[in-house]
Amino acid sequence: MPVRLRPVRFAPALLLAAACAEPVEPPLPEPLRTVLVHRQDTDENVLLNSDGSDGGVYLPGVTNVVPLGASAAAQALVLLHGSAIVIGQLGQSGLDTILAAPASLSLATISDNERLVALVSLAPSRGLIVFDRANRAADTLDIGSIDPVLPPVLAPGDGRVVLFGATPTAFIATVLYLDDPTRIETTTLQLARYGDFPIFGWPRWVEDGIHLAFVRVAADGPDTLVVTRLSPDALDQPPEEQYRAVMAPGEGGQPELELGAPSTYALAPDARALALGAYPAAGAARHGIYLVTPSVARVQPVRDQAPQFLMLPLFVRR
Repeated sequence: MPVRLRPVRFAPALLLAAACAEPVEPPLPEPLRTVLVHRQDTDENVLLNSDGSDGGVYLPGVTNVVPLGASAAAQALVLLHGSAIVIGQLGQSGLDTILAAPASLSLATISDNERLVALVSLAPSRGLIVFDRANRAADTLDIGSIDPVLPPVLAPGDGRVVLFGATPTAFIATVLYLDDPTRIETTTLQLARYGDFPIFGWPRWVEDGIHLAFVRVAADGPDTLVVTRLSPDALDQPPEEQYRAVMAPGEGGQPELELGAPSTYALAPDARALALGAYPAAGAARHGIYLVTPSVARVQPVRDQAPQFLMLPLFVRR
């Protein structure tokens, strides 16, 4: 499969002090959410509720369909079907072909109004592809020497697109403008501390900023997953931590989750929950789905059963 699926590892150079935690009110009960996941062992796309219950099966009417992205609004899906990029809809069969798939490509993003679909072509040519569903037309923007490591992040409505890239020593954000393809702005980000590494998956741009996930590597004990927020108008400022969860479902001998090539994450439309695909332990033959929310201090299993190999979680319902 040509989609790049891998955690991103690099060594950022900045060390900043952590802010003191303020007392907070008890959190409200988490809403029931639903994620679409690809079951690699059967090639099905299934729906899982955040409490672990079944939500059904997505049946587009064809086989060999892999999810690349989902909208925040009406459950539109971007999918890879053989050599084509297609749009599907939950609860409906049939697919709308929009693009020939590049030989190597990123995951995809859909704008909040579901009009634009964006992905990065990595080979045979490089560029940001933006498909306008209303006009049935695609534009390709030059990305120069940028090496994107995450899918493009679309602004909620002002025509900006952010690409995140990495070098051996830095994490970089590049802003492109749809109305001015010659305008490119690049900023080296300041991470919260030395041991933070971005995870491969879908960041999300909501009203209060761009949210994305990192693994905070621990010197002793399990690592921690951290969701942070960046200001799109001040990308040179350190990100603000939003919530975190220890990367082990239980205390006392419970193995730590392991990230590998198929591991990704996705943020809910409000960025207040994260679905993570990960191995339940080092060397495990199966891949499970886990939930991270502000109200629970550890990752929560959604589905982790042999012989199921579940990957590419995408939020599709609140």
